[in-house]
Amino acid sequence: MNIKNISDRVIYCGVNDRTTDLFEGLWDLPTGVSYNSYVVRGSDASAIIDASDSGHAPEYLHHIEEILGGCAPDYLVINHMEPDHSGVLPMLLSRYPALKLVCNAKTVDMLKGFYGIESNVVVMAEGETLSLGDRTLQFIMTPMVHWPETMFTYLQEEGVLFTGDALGCFGALNGAVIDDDMASDHYFREVYRYYGCIVAKYGTFVEKAFAKIAPLTVDYICTTHGPVWHSRREEICGQYARMSRWEGNPGVVVAYGSMYGNTTAMAEEIASRLAENGVRDIVMYDLSRTPLSHVLGEVMRLKGLVMVSPTYNSEIYPPVAHLADALVARGVKNRVIGIAGSYAWGSQSVRKLVAKFEGKPVEVIAPTAEMKQAMIDAAKDAMAEMASVMAAKL
Repeated sequence: MNIKNISDRVIYCGVNDRTTDLFEGLWDLPTGVSYNSYVVRGSDASAIIDASDSGHAPEYLHHIEEILGGCAPDYLVINHMEPDHSGVLPMLLSRYPALKLVCNAKTVDMLKGFYGIESNVVVMAEGETLSLGDRTLQFIMTPMVHWPETMFTYLQEEGVLFTGDALGCFGALNGAVIDDDMASDHYFREVYRYYGCIVAKYGTFVEKAFAKIAPLTVDYICTTHGPVWHSRREEICGQYARMSRWEGNPGVVVAYGSMYGNTTAMAEEIASRLAENGVRDIVMYDLSRTPLSHVLGEVMRLKGLVMVSPTYNSEIYPPVAHLADALVARGVKNRVIGIAGSYAWGSQSVRKLVAKFEGKPVEVIAPTAEMKQAMIDAAKDAMAEMASVMAAKL
């Protein structure tokens, strides 16, 4: 059972999902995902912090009953209404009809809209507190991280910050819950992927949220997905802050599509030239075969991006166009982008890829590189120059 003590008064009661293939119906989950929930026990009352999805209700409800010894919880704090954290609500209320739902004003309509719930709702505003006796919960509004109603909850006496989806990641928990008790490096890569898929559009709001919690003393960060951050809490906060500003590490993502291998040859040539120019962190993705989530995660991590596309029906090759559109939709900035492409008889992909990023706060470097039909020396020269310019800018 996933019941673990964070402290004597804070208990983890989340569940692991190792069977769902696509998060939000979009993002692949090769190592699953956790739905984290917590119980805070005060001298006078108890509170559940966030809940779980409906698919794991029996296991989750058993956790609550075991932690509270059969007693009814007094409150459920809703930091985020997304159904992977609130889906079990109707079943919780069926078992505990007197349970009070603690949320902010923007959550009220969602409770009614998703579940028809209108009673036993306690609305909290910025900075207000809820006493559990010898433990106090403080509420911090963090709208658009990444829904309008999101908020953080701070357990004042113990320095525990419950952050909802913020600072979370993909990946189920494998026995341990707190980062101290596990090999946690792989979760940091999953943070890039989770942020790139779901939160990247809302970086400005992430920065505002971080400014609000800066004065707090935080010992544990309890998210709704992934590990509880303790010994590495400053490291994960630093990574999140850099991502919110689109600050990338010195390296390059080479993302390409190819019908018959000629554009693949261009991508390989560019990667080889980047390595010759001293770039050590290079990742390559065939966009026809790689799930978008992995590419978005690496684009969040690295400052350089090279996109290589053949012309297809007088347009950008669809998987490459999909990546470009996904980046623009997420407000991409502070990236150095190289554009290359090939064509059989009509040149379109390079020009149209460049146009995707016109007016955006990125730098599309010159020269671009283009190849007609198969590899020629002139195209190699342009790719070599692109790689040299890219390496210098990193």
